[in-house]
Amino acid sequence: MLYSEKQYILKHLDIDVAEFSIDQSARRIEFFKTIDDEYCPVNSRENEISQAISFNSWLSDRCISNSREVVERLKNKYKIADIKQIMLKMYGLSLSDHYWIDRKPFNNKWKEINLFENRYNELFGNLLFDKKLKLVSNFENYGNNPDLTTGGSLKKYWKYNEKEKISYLIKGGSKKDFQEPFNEYYAHLLLEELDFEHTPYYLDEINNEFVSICPCISDINNEMISAVDLIRKYGIEKSYNGFVELGEKKGCIGFKDQVNEMIVCDYLIDNIDRHWNNFGILRNSKDGKWKGLIPIFDNGYSLWNKDFVDNDIISESMSFADSNEDCLKLVNINKYIKKLPCMLEIFDKAFDKYNNNERKMSLRNGIKEKIKNVKVMLDS
Repeated sequence: MLYSEKQYILKHLDIDVAEFSIDQSARRIEFFKTIDDEYCPVNSRENEISQAISFNSWLSDRCISNSREVVERLKNKYKIADIKQIMLKMYGLSLSDHYWIDRKPFNNKWKEINLFENRYNELFGNLLFDKKLKLVSNFENYGNNPDLTTGGSLKKYWKYNEKEKISYLIKGGSKKDFQEPFNEYYAHLLLEELDFEHTPYYLDEINNEFVSICPCISDINNEMISAVDLIRKYGIEKSYNGFVELGEKKGCIGFKDQVNEMIVCDYLIDNIDRHWNNFGILRNSKDGKWKGLIPIFDNGYSLWNKDFVDNDIISESMSFADSNEDCLKLVNINKYIKKLPCMLEIFDKAFDKYNNNERKMSLRNGIKEKIKNVKVMLDS
């Protein structure tokens, strides 16, 4: 069935941004029309077909990753072809930005529906995290929830802290070494010593499993826009210069330094997962002004994660070059590291409870070699 009129309205706060319709399987956009160019997440200068394809990609990126094992479980339980079918029922609400998707009779309001000011059902997140819990018979019983719009391959869920009036993201580790929560904590402690702006991560234990916990980056006034979305919207070159120049053009003070700190961070911790959904900009949602780079976040796939510890192996990068070593050539490291923190002491603190002692020793030796390499750079 082809649609020539709207089924849904993409909204930003209470602004109508675009009208669209989607096929019954929620796999393909069949009608798309931009209403507000400023907040539309795709390039409105493209033709209608290109806009529809681009928006379909944006909508898919908004969903939980298909690499999460729980996705097939959900699709089989509720007999759906695409996970977007559940997301649309939950209005596409997120704790990353202020977009959402209204449907007939189109009478919802941001104030009444957003997840920053209104409590959400945490059962769904718990189910995504713990596969031993049973799914309810009808997914509409879960209510609105941010977990279906939280990307990444690791299992995770959101939990609201009533006392602090803020949501926290709780994230587990992968089956091989369960190293990621410790990596997040290590990166936080290191970046704190370097005085780099970053998102704090802490280590905790839930049901005999170590997890990382971080506060929600976005709030009722500010939202995250990923670098992938900036390519989609502005058609910028996928490069260091393309990204930095756009940030500076948009009035972000000190933007290049913020990006450079991220590059230095990724080299120091051997982060192989800084793809263009794992960095971006913070934007004031009320006036649209860009505030700067999102404080460095999502550092779990680091410290030779899932691999042998070897500083001679090229540290792959997904941001501005093929390797973190090549990315570092874009930066004067001496400008950002005045005094190298005691990385071994930081590691010992972060990995104190890590119980794979053989792996821990290997990581510690790897960091020793990393320190030697950094000191050579700083002395040159």
